[in-house]
Amino acid sequence: MRKIHVLSIFSAVIIFFSSCQKQDAFVPPTLDADTYSSKVATDWMDAFRAGVKSEAKSPPQASRIYAYAAIALYQSVLPGLQTNKSLEGKIDGLINLPSIETAGKLDYTLAANEAMYQVYATIFGTLKPENIQLMETLHQNYLYANYTLGVDVKTNSIDYGKAVAAAVIYRANNDNFASTRSMSYVVPSTSINPSYWSPTSAVTTPLEPYWGNLKCFTMPNGGACSIPSTIPFSTTPGSPFYNQALEVVNTADNLTQGQKDIALWWADGPGATSTPPGHWLAIASQLIKEKNIPLGKSAEIFATLNIGMADAFISCWHEKYRLNLLRPISYIRTYLPGRTTWTSLIGTPPFPEYPSGHSVSSGAAAEILTKYFGAIPFTDLTNVGLGLSTRSFNSFTEAANEAGISRLYGGIHYREAIDKGILQGKEVSRVVFEKIKLK
Repeated sequence: MRKIHVLSIFSAVIIFFSSCQKQDAFVPPTLDADTYSSKVATDWMDAFRAGVKSEAKSPPQASRIYAYAAIALYQSVLPGLQTNKSLEGKIDGLINLPSIETAGKLDYTLAANEAMYQVYATIFGTLKPENIQLMETLHQNYLYANYTLGVDVKTNSIDYGKAVAAAVIYRANNDNFASTRSMSYVVPSTSINPSYWSPTSAVTTPLEPYWGNLKCFTMPNGGACSIPSTIPFSTTPGSPFYNQALEVVNTADNLTQGQKDIALWWADGPGATSTPPGHWLAIASQLIKEKNIPLGKSAEIFATLNIGMADAFISCWHEKYRLNLLRPISYIRTYLPGRTTWTSLIGTPPFPEYPSGHSVSSGAAAEILTKYFGAIPFTDLTNVGLGLSTRSFNSFTEAANEAGISRLYGGIHYREAIDKGILQGKEVSRVVFEKIKLK
Protein backbone atom coordinates (compact mmCIF):
# COMPACT_ATOMS: atom_id res chain seq x y z
CA MET A 1 0.00 0.00 0.00
CA ARG A 2 1.48 3.33 -0.96
CA LYS A 3 2.23 5.77 1.87
CA ILE A 4 1.52 9.47 1.51
CA HIS A 5 3.88 11.78 3.41
CA VAL A 6 2.11 14.21 5.75
CA LEU A 7 3.95 17.21 4.29
CA SER A 8 2.76 16.40 0.77
CA ILE A 9 -0.84 16.31 1.99
CA PHE A 10 -0.22 19.53 3.91
CA SER A 11 1.17 21.28 0.82
CA ALA A 12 -1.82 20.27 -1.28
CA VAL A 13 -4.23 21.38 1.42
CA ILE A 14 -2.56 24.78 1.73
CA ILE A 15 -2.69 25.32 -2.03
CA PHE A 16 -6.38 24.40 -2.02
CA PHE A 17 -7.21 26.60 0.95
CA SER A 18 -5.27 29.58 -0.37
CA SER A 19 -7.67 29.75 -3.31
CA CYS A 20 -10.52 30.82 -1.02
CA GLN A 21 -9.40 34.45 -1.17
CA LYS A 22 -10.04 34.45 -4.89
CA GLN A 23 -13.19 32.35 -4.82
CA ASP A 24 -15.11 34.00 -1.99
CA ALA A 25 -17.03 37.02 -3.23
CA PHE A 26 -18.76 39.45 -0.93
CA VAL A 27 -21.72 37.91 0.87
CA PRO A 28 -23.75 40.45 2.81
CA PRO A 29 -24.58 39.45 6.37
CA THR A 30 -28.09 38.05 6.52
CA LEU A 31 -30.28 36.24 9.01
CA ASP A 32 -30.12 33.02 6.99
CA ALA A 33 -27.07 30.76 7.31
CA ASP A 34 -28.23 28.81 4.28
CA THR A 35 -27.39 31.73 2.01
CA TYR A 36 -23.73 30.94 2.77
CA SER A 37 -21.46 28.39 1.11
CA SER A 38 -20.52 25.35 3.18
CA LYS A 39 -16.90 25.65 2.08
CA VAL A 40 -15.74 26.97 5.45
CA ALA A 41 -17.38 23.92 7.10
CA THR A 42 -15.92 21.31 4.75
CA ASP A 43 -12.51 22.99 4.73
CA TRP A 44 -12.32 22.89 8.51
CA MET A 45 -13.71 19.37 8.87
CA ASP A 46 -11.14 18.21 6.29
CA ALA A 47 -8.47 19.99 8.35
CA PHE A 48 -9.60 18.17 11.49
CA ARG A 49 -9.32 14.89 9.57
CA ALA A 50 -5.81 15.80 8.43
CA GLY A 51 -4.88 16.63 12.02
CA VAL A 52 -6.23 13.33 13.33
CA LYS A 53 -4.19 11.46 10.73
CA SER A 54 -0.99 13.40 11.27
CA GLU A 55 -1.20 13.24 15.06
CA ALA A 56 -2.06 9.49 14.86
CA LYS A 57 -5.12 9.78 17.06
CA SER A 58 -6.92 6.56 17.94
CA PRO A 59 -10.49 5.97 16.68
CA PRO A 60 -12.14 6.83 20.02
CA GLN A 61 -10.07 10.00 20.38
CA ALA A 62 -10.80 10.95 16.78
CA SER A 63 -14.55 10.57 17.33
CA ARG A 64 -14.37 12.95 20.30
CA ILE A 65 -12.37 15.53 18.35
CA TYR A 66 -14.78 15.44 15.41
CA ALA A 67 -17.79 15.78 17.70
CA TYR A 68 -16.53 18.92 19.40
CA ALA A 69 -15.54 20.44 16.06
CA ALA A 70 -19.02 19.79 14.67
CA ILE A 71 -20.79 21.12 17.76
CA ALA A 72 -18.77 24.35 17.51
CA LEU A 73 -19.64 24.61 13.82
CA TYR A 74 -23.36 24.11 14.42
CA GLN A 75 -23.65 26.53 17.33
CA SER A 76 -21.65 29.20 15.50
CA VAL A 77 -24.23 29.37 12.69
CA LEU A 78 -27.30 28.66 14.81
CA PRO A 79 -28.51 32.31 14.85
CA GLY A 80 -28.95 31.94 11.10
CA LEU A 81 -31.05 28.77 11.42
CA GLN A 82 -34.38 30.17 12.50
CA THR A 83 -36.16 26.80 12.74
CA ASN A 84 -33.32 24.98 14.51
CA LYS A 85 -32.69 24.52 18.22
CA SER A 86 -29.57 24.91 20.32
CA LEU A 87 -27.67 21.88 21.60
CA GLU A 88 -27.55 23.49 25.03
CA GLY A 89 -29.89 21.55 27.27
CA LYS A 90 -29.71 18.55 24.92
CA ILE A 91 -26.07 17.62 25.48
CA ASP A 92 -25.13 17.08 29.12
CA GLY A 93 -22.52 19.60 30.25
CA LEU A 94 -22.81 21.93 27.26
CA ILE A 95 -23.59 25.23 28.97
CA ASN A 96 -23.02 28.99 28.76
CA LEU A 97 -23.34 29.22 25.00
CA PRO A 98 -23.74 32.81 23.75
CA SER A 99 -27.29 34.07 23.46
CA ILE A 100 -28.85 33.87 20.02
CA GLU A 101 -31.20 36.73 20.85
CA THR A 102 -28.34 39.15 21.51
CA ALA A 103 -25.98 37.87 18.83
CA GLY A 104 -26.46 40.86 16.56
CA LYS A 105 -25.63 40.84 12.88
CA LEU A 106 -23.22 38.04 12.00
CA ASP A 107 -21.26 36.83 9.04
CA TYR A 108 -21.58 33.09 9.50
CA THR A 109 -18.45 32.21 7.55
CA LEU A 110 -16.37 34.28 9.95
CA ALA A 111 -18.21 33.01 13.03
CA ALA A 112 -17.72 29.38 11.99
CA ASN A 113 -14.10 29.98 11.04
CA GLU A 114 -13.31 31.44 14.45
CA ALA A 115 -15.18 28.79 16.45
CA MET A 116 -13.50 25.90 14.66
CA TYR A 117 -10.08 27.55 14.82
CA GLN A 118 -10.33 27.96 18.58
CA VAL A 119 -11.47 24.35 19.06
CA TYR A 120 -8.73 23.00 16.75
CA ALA A 121 -6.07 24.90 18.71
CA THR A 122 -7.23 23.33 21.98
CA ILE A 123 -8.80 19.91 21.42
CA PHE A 124 -5.73 18.17 19.95
CA GLY A 125 -3.45 19.14 22.80
CA THR A 126 0.13 19.46 21.53
CA LEU A 127 0.27 19.86 17.76
CA LYS A 128 3.02 19.13 15.28
CA PRO A 129 4.43 22.22 13.51
CA GLU A 130 2.80 21.27 10.20
CA ASN A 131 -0.62 21.09 11.85
CA ILE A 132 -0.14 24.43 13.57
CA GLN A 133 0.70 25.93 10.19
CA LEU A 134 -2.29 24.24 8.57
CA MET A 135 -4.59 25.61 11.26
CA GLU A 136 -3.15 29.13 11.13
CA THR A 137 -3.19 29.33 7.33
CA LEU A 138 -6.79 28.19 7.06
CA HIS A 139 -7.87 30.58 9.80
CA GLN A 140 -6.08 33.53 8.24
CA ASN A 141 -7.39 32.81 4.75
CA TYR A 142 -10.96 33.17 5.95
CA LEU A 143 -10.21 35.95 8.41
CA TYR A 144 -8.69 38.16 5.76
CA ALA A 145 -10.65 37.00 2.73
CA ASN A 146 -12.10 39.55 0.34
CA TYR A 147 -15.13 40.45 2.44
CA THR A 148 -16.50 43.98 2.30
CA LEU A 149 -17.76 43.94 5.86
CA GLY A 150 -18.15 46.69 8.39
CA VAL A 151 -15.78 46.51 11.35
CA ASP A 152 -18.68 45.96 13.73
CA VAL A 153 -20.00 42.92 11.82
CA LYS A 154 -16.55 41.40 11.49
CA THR A 155 -15.71 41.95 15.16
CA ASN A 156 -19.12 40.70 16.27
CA SER A 157 -18.78 37.54 14.17
CA ILE A 158 -15.33 36.74 15.53
CA ASP A 159 -16.39 37.39 19.11
CA TYR A 160 -19.44 35.19 18.68
CA GLY A 161 -17.30 32.33 17.30
CA LYS A 162 -14.90 32.68 20.24
CA ALA A 163 -17.77 32.57 22.74
CA VAL A 164 -19.15 29.41 21.14
CA ALA A 165 -15.73 27.78 21.21
CA ALA A 166 -15.23 28.67 24.88
CA ALA A 167 -18.44 26.85 25.81
CA VAL A 168 -17.52 23.83 23.70
CA ILE A 169 -14.01 23.68 25.16
CA TYR A 170 -15.43 23.93 28.68
CA ARG A 171 -17.55 20.86 27.98
CA ALA A 172 -14.53 19.01 26.55
CA ASN A 173 -12.48 19.86 29.65
CA ASN A 174 -15.17 18.31 31.84
CA ASP A 175 -16.16 15.14 29.98
CA ASN A 176 -13.89 12.80 32.03
CA PHE A 177 -11.33 12.52 29.21
CA ALA A 178 -8.59 14.29 31.18
CA SER A 179 -9.11 12.19 34.30
CA THR A 180 -8.79 8.93 32.37
CA ARG A 181 -5.29 9.92 31.18
CA SER A 182 -3.82 9.05 34.56
CA MET A 183 -5.94 6.00 35.38
CA SER A 184 -4.10 2.69 35.46
CA TYR A 185 -5.55 -0.56 34.15
CA VAL A 186 -4.59 -4.12 34.89
CA VAL A 187 -5.52 -6.63 32.18
CA PRO A 188 -7.57 -9.43 33.79
CA SER A 189 -5.68 -12.70 33.72
CA THR A 190 -6.73 -15.52 31.41
CA SER A 191 -5.93 -17.86 34.31
CA ILE A 192 -9.07 -16.49 35.94
CA ASN A 193 -11.17 -16.91 32.82
CA PRO A 194 -9.88 -18.35 29.52
CA SER A 195 -12.33 -16.17 27.57
CA TYR A 196 -10.57 -13.01 28.69
CA TRP A 197 -8.73 -10.80 26.24
CA SER A 198 -5.00 -10.28 26.42
CA PRO A 199 -2.78 -8.16 24.12
CA THR A 200 -1.82 -9.94 20.91
CA SER A 201 0.72 -7.60 19.33
CA ALA A 202 3.84 -5.60 20.10
CA VAL A 203 1.55 -2.92 21.55
CA THR A 204 0.73 -4.32 24.98
CA THR A 205 -0.90 -1.25 26.53
CA PRO A 206 -4.70 -1.59 26.30
CA LEU A 207 -6.24 1.21 24.25
CA GLU A 208 -8.58 3.48 26.21
CA PRO A 209 -9.88 0.99 28.80
CA TYR A 210 -11.94 3.73 30.46
CA TRP A 211 -13.41 5.30 27.33
CA GLY A 212 -16.81 3.84 28.20
CA ASN A 213 -16.82 6.08 31.28
CA LEU A 214 -16.64 9.33 29.34
CA LYS A 215 -19.57 11.71 29.60
CA CYS A 216 -21.91 10.78 26.76
CA PHE A 217 -23.33 13.33 24.36
CA THR A 218 -26.85 11.90 24.12
CA MET A 219 -26.92 8.56 25.94
CA PRO A 220 -27.57 8.51 29.71
CA ASN A 221 -24.44 6.36 30.18
CA GLY A 222 -21.99 4.22 28.23
CA GLY A 223 -23.97 1.02 28.72
CA ALA A 224 -27.35 2.39 27.65
CA CYS A 225 -27.27 1.06 24.08
CA SER A 226 -25.25 -2.12 24.58
CA ILE A 227 -26.38 -5.31 22.88
CA PRO A 228 -24.87 -8.22 24.81
CA SER A 229 -23.25 -11.24 23.20
CA THR A 230 -25.41 -14.37 23.32
CA ILE A 231 -22.85 -16.91 22.11
CA PRO A 232 -21.21 -18.42 25.21
CA PHE A 233 -17.47 -18.97 25.19
CA SER A 234 -16.54 -22.57 24.49
CA THR A 235 -13.50 -24.49 23.29
CA THR A 236 -15.52 -27.53 22.30
CA PRO A 237 -15.26 -28.37 18.57
CA GLY A 238 -18.62 -27.85 16.90
CA SER A 239 -19.86 -25.36 19.50
CA PRO A 240 -21.20 -22.03 18.19
CA PHE A 241 -18.19 -20.14 19.55
CA TYR A 242 -15.70 -22.63 18.11
CA ASN A 243 -17.47 -22.40 14.76
CA GLN A 244 -17.17 -18.61 14.83
CA ALA A 245 -13.41 -18.91 15.12
CA LEU A 246 -13.38 -21.56 12.41
CA GLU A 247 -15.26 -19.17 10.12
CA VAL A 248 -12.60 -16.50 10.68
CA VAL A 249 -9.84 -18.95 9.75
CA ASN A 250 -11.59 -20.35 6.70
CA THR A 251 -12.51 -16.90 5.45
CA ALA A 252 -9.16 -15.23 6.10
CA ASP A 253 -7.20 -18.12 4.59
CA ASN A 254 -9.22 -18.14 1.37
CA LEU A 255 -9.80 -14.48 0.60
CA THR A 256 -10.72 -13.44 -2.89
CA GLN A 257 -9.11 -10.31 -4.29
CA GLY A 258 -12.42 -8.54 -3.85
CA GLN A 259 -12.50 -9.42 -0.15
CA LYS A 260 -8.92 -8.23 0.29
CA ASP A 261 -9.87 -4.94 -1.37
CA ILE A 262 -12.76 -4.53 1.06
CA ALA A 263 -10.57 -5.29 4.09
CA LEU A 264 -7.95 -2.75 3.03
CA TRP A 265 -10.46 -0.06 2.03
CA TRP A 266 -12.01 -0.06 5.50
CA ALA A 267 -8.84 -0.72 7.50
CA ASP A 268 -8.66 2.98 8.45
CA GLY A 269 -5.68 2.56 10.75
CA PRO A 270 -4.45 5.37 13.04
CA GLY A 271 -1.58 7.36 11.59
CA ALA A 272 -2.24 6.14 8.07
CA THR A 273 -5.81 7.51 7.86
CA SER A 274 -8.28 9.72 9.69
CA THR A 275 -9.63 6.51 11.36
CA PRO A 276 -13.11 4.90 10.99
CA PRO A 277 -15.13 7.93 12.18
CA GLY A 278 -13.01 10.09 9.88
CA HIS A 279 -13.93 7.80 6.99
CA TRP A 280 -17.64 8.46 7.49
CA LEU A 281 -16.94 12.15 8.05
CA ALA A 282 -15.12 12.17 4.70
CA ILE A 283 -18.12 10.59 3.00
CA ALA A 284 -20.41 13.26 4.46
CA SER A 285 -18.05 16.06 3.46
CA GLN A 286 -17.75 14.64 -0.06
CA LEU A 287 -21.53 14.52 -0.52
CA ILE A 288 -22.02 18.01 0.91
CA LYS A 289 -19.57 19.32 -1.68
CA GLU A 290 -21.05 17.30 -4.55
CA LYS A 291 -24.60 18.39 -3.75
CA ASN A 292 -23.71 22.01 -2.93
CA ILE A 293 -25.48 21.82 0.41
CA PRO A 294 -25.39 25.25 2.10
CA LEU A 295 -23.67 26.11 5.35
CA GLY A 296 -26.61 25.86 7.73
CA LYS A 297 -27.77 22.44 6.60
CA SER A 298 -24.18 21.19 6.42
CA ALA A 299 -23.60 22.24 10.02
CA GLU A 300 -26.68 20.27 11.09
CA ILE A 301 -25.50 17.17 9.22
CA PHE A 302 -21.99 17.35 10.63
CA ALA A 303 -23.27 17.88 14.18
CA THR A 304 -25.70 14.96 14.16
CA LEU A 305 -23.26 12.60 12.44
CA ASN A 306 -20.30 13.30 14.69
CA ILE A 307 -22.26 13.37 17.92
CA GLY A 308 -23.66 9.99 16.91
CA MET A 309 -20.26 8.50 16.14
CA ALA A 310 -18.76 9.86 19.36
CA ASP A 311 -21.49 8.20 21.41
CA ALA A 312 -21.09 5.06 19.30
CA PHE A 313 -17.46 4.77 20.41
CA ILE A 314 -18.34 5.36 24.05
CA SER A 315 -21.02 2.70 23.76
CA CYS A 316 -18.73 0.28 21.96
CA TRP A 317 -15.80 0.68 24.36
CA HIS A 318 -18.07 0.33 27.39
CA GLU A 319 -19.16 -3.10 26.17
CA LYS A 320 -15.67 -4.11 25.00
CA TYR A 321 -14.13 -3.76 28.43
CA ARG A 322 -17.21 -5.02 30.26
CA LEU A 323 -17.19 -8.34 28.40
CA ASN A 324 -13.41 -8.36 27.80
CA LEU A 325 -13.60 -11.12 25.18
CA LEU A 326 -10.49 -12.54 23.55
CA ARG A 327 -9.67 -11.82 19.91
CA PRO A 328 -9.88 -14.44 17.14
CA ILE A 329 -6.10 -14.67 16.79
CA SER A 330 -5.76 -15.72 20.45
CA TYR A 331 -8.51 -18.32 20.24
CA ILE A 332 -7.31 -19.69 16.91
CA ARG A 333 -3.69 -20.08 17.97
CA THR A 334 -4.67 -21.66 21.28
CA TYR A 335 -7.61 -23.93 20.45
CA LEU A 336 -7.56 -24.75 16.73
CA PRO A 337 -5.20 -27.61 15.84
CA GLY A 338 -2.15 -26.69 13.80
CA ARG A 339 -2.77 -22.93 13.99
CA THR A 340 -0.19 -21.81 16.55
CA THR A 341 1.42 -19.37 14.12
CA TRP A 342 -1.74 -18.26 12.30
CA THR A 343 -1.93 -14.59 11.37
CA SER A 344 -4.47 -12.28 9.75
CA LEU A 345 -4.47 -9.83 6.86
CA ILE A 346 -5.10 -6.86 9.19
CA GLY A 347 -3.17 -6.53 12.43
CA THR A 348 -5.22 -7.05 15.59
CA PRO A 349 -5.51 -3.80 17.59
CA PRO A 350 -4.82 -3.65 21.36
CA PHE A 351 -8.30 -3.86 22.86
CA PRO A 352 -10.98 -6.54 23.42
CA GLU A 353 -13.11 -8.16 20.75
CA TYR A 354 -16.81 -7.52 21.27
CA PRO A 355 -18.40 -5.56 19.67
CA SER A 356 -16.66 -4.39 16.50
CA GLY A 357 -15.88 -0.66 16.61
CA HIS A 358 -16.15 -0.41 12.83
CA SER A 359 -19.61 -1.94 13.02
CA VAL A 360 -21.00 0.17 15.85
CA SER A 361 -19.75 3.46 14.38
CA SER A 362 -20.82 2.49 10.86
CA GLY A 363 -24.26 1.37 12.01
CA ALA A 364 -24.81 4.75 13.64
CA ALA A 365 -23.33 6.76 10.76
CA ALA A 366 -25.39 4.98 8.11
CA GLU A 367 -28.66 5.66 9.91
CA ILE A 368 -27.82 9.34 10.39
CA LEU A 369 -26.67 9.92 6.82
CA THR A 370 -29.74 8.12 5.47
CA LYS A 371 -31.92 10.52 7.46
CA TYR A 372 -30.32 13.50 5.73
CA PHE A 373 -29.55 12.19 2.24
CA GLY A 374 -31.95 9.28 1.82
CA ALA A 375 -31.03 5.76 0.66
CA ILE A 376 -28.95 7.09 -2.22
CA PRO A 377 -26.21 5.46 -4.29
CA PHE A 378 -22.76 7.03 -3.91
CA THR A 379 -19.10 6.40 -4.68
CA ASP A 380 -16.73 6.58 -1.73
CA LEU A 381 -13.49 8.42 -2.55
CA THR A 382 -12.04 8.48 0.96
CA ASN A 383 -8.96 6.28 0.64
CA VAL A 384 -7.95 6.79 -2.98
CA GLY A 385 -4.92 8.71 -1.70
CA LEU A 386 -3.60 5.40 -0.36
CA GLY A 387 -3.50 3.94 -3.86
CA LEU A 388 -6.81 2.07 -3.47
CA SER A 389 -9.67 2.03 -5.95
CA THR A 390 -12.95 3.78 -5.18
CA ARG A 391 -15.91 1.78 -3.92
CA SER A 392 -19.54 2.34 -4.93
CA PHE A 393 -22.64 1.55 -2.88
CA ASN A 394 -26.39 1.60 -3.38
CA SER A 395 -26.98 3.01 0.10
CA PHE A 396 -25.27 3.98 3.34
CA THR A 397 -26.60 0.78 4.90
CA GLU A 398 -24.83 -1.26 2.25
CA ALA A 399 -21.60 0.64 2.97
CA ALA A 400 -21.97 0.09 6.72
CA ASN A 401 -22.50 -3.63 6.24
CA GLU A 402 -19.38 -3.78 4.09
CA ALA A 403 -17.40 -1.85 6.69
CA GLY A 404 -18.51 -4.39 9.27
CA ILE A 405 -17.76 -7.54 7.26
CA SER A 406 -14.37 -6.09 6.32
CA ARG A 407 -13.25 -6.98 9.85
CA LEU A 408 -14.07 -10.64 9.26
CA TYR A 409 -12.10 -10.51 6.02
CA GLY A 410 -9.28 -8.84 7.91
CA GLY A 411 -9.31 -11.72 10.40
CA ILE A 412 -9.81 -9.62 13.52
CA HIS A 413 -13.49 -10.04 14.50
CA TYR A 414 -16.01 -12.84 14.92
CA ARG A 415 -19.26 -12.49 13.03
CA GLU A 416 -21.36 -11.85 16.14
CA ALA A 417 -19.25 -8.79 17.00
CA ILE A 418 -19.96 -7.47 13.51
CA ASP A 419 -23.67 -8.22 13.23
CA LYS A 420 -24.60 -7.07 16.72
CA GLY A 421 -22.22 -4.15 16.44
CA ILE A 422 -24.25 -2.81 13.51
CA LEU A 423 -27.42 -3.18 15.60
CA GLN A 424 -25.79 -1.41 18.54
CA GLY A 425 -24.83 1.49 16.27
CA LYS A 426 -28.41 1.75 15.05
CA GLU A 427 -29.60 1.88 18.65
CA VAL A 428 -27.16 4.72 19.34
CA SER A 429 -28.52 6.64 16.34
CA ARG A 430 -32.07 6.16 17.64
CA VAL A 431 -31.09 7.79 20.93
CA VAL A 432 -29.34 10.63 19.06
CA PHE A 433 -32.45 11.35 16.98
CA GLU A 434 -34.65 11.17 20.05
CA LYS A 435 -32.47 13.37 22.24
CA ILE A 436 -31.18 16.26 20.16
CA LYS A 437 -33.98 16.97 17.60
CA LEU A 438 -32.37 20.02 16.02
CA LYS A 439 -35.64 21.11 14.41
